[in-house]
Amino acid sequence: MREEFISNQIAVYKNSKTLIEFQDKLKVASIPSYAHIHADGEPDGDGRKKHSLIGILMKDYSKGTGDKAVTVTANISPEETKFILSRLSIGLQEFTYQQDKIFGARDETGYSRVSKVRIIRATKDTKGNVRKLPWYVEVENGKGIPQKNANGGTYMQANSFVSTGKVFANLSDLDLFRLLSRVSSYIDAWEAAIAPALIKQAKNTIAARQAGQQRAA
Repeated sequence: MREEFISNQIAVYKNSKTLIEFQDKLKVASIPSYAHIHADGEPDGDGRKKHSLIGILMKDYSKGTGDKAVTVTANISPEETKFILSRLSIGLQEFTYQQDKIFGARDETGYSRVSKVRIIRATKDTKGNVRKLPWYVEVENGKGIPQKNANGGTYMQANSFVSTGKVFANLSDLDLFRLLSRVSSYIDAWEAAIAPALIKQAKNTIAARQAGQQRAA
């Protein structure tokens, strides 16, 4: 019997030209960092840093589907998701969230992957006209030259960004609220499902270590 495909899609918005999908990329913290609940950069079994994230996938199929469609992806944290929802919920008239990330190994030309996210609420357009759909959501993918700063972090060299695709959509307050409220509810449900076993395992591990130390003393 053929197994049914299981999707990690949490919420989706689509119209005749554009699709926005929020995806489950949440990861549980390791036992040494159990109180975080969400993985926050600790190494996994392969030595790679793992992060608990909400994925954003956008498609522009105004020129067609399949190979003709433009597809872009990015990630934001659970906390960023809830922060944006909170700004929507209190009725801010103007709001801007932006994120630029450069990550991954350099390719043969010295470039690494880049993702950019823009989530903006503006009541008027550049000509001063009232916007019927006040929210603007944009994801752009590309590549840039990574540089290290004094703290060991990575940033993109100025003027090195090369875009490989950009998709945007205009949404109403209700459109965005429907998306983000579902994502927020899923994060809460995920935490409620994951946390008890994680905390119990960590507490048991701590207790066992303490008992071992007492016996050795």
